[in-house]
Amino acid sequence: MRKTVFDGIGQRLREARARFLVSIITSNLRSFLMNLNVLDGFKTYIVAAAMVLAALGQLVGVDIPSFDGHAAGQLLMEGMAIMFLRKGMKAGA
Repeated sequence: MRKTVFDGIGQRLREARARFLVSIITSNLRSFLMNLNVLDGFKTYIVAAAMVLAALGQLVGVDIPSFDGHAAGQLLMEGMAIMFLRKGMKAGA
């Protein structure tokens, strides 16, 4: 098949469109991740609650894939430690 001028233009347009879409997605994602001010003061508690819930789930037999390699008792103790340590640091400050 013979190549024409339009084949090259079509390829360049596809590449430019892909670059444009990637730049839009990454700029929106970056601005969203930088503006998580709504969760200020609660992010640590959310992580600790997720750890405690995963540990309790493992104790009753629910298998959570992202927490699969951790022991339930260790997750429970670490989650509670994070929660109470954060609470103590917040009260002391």
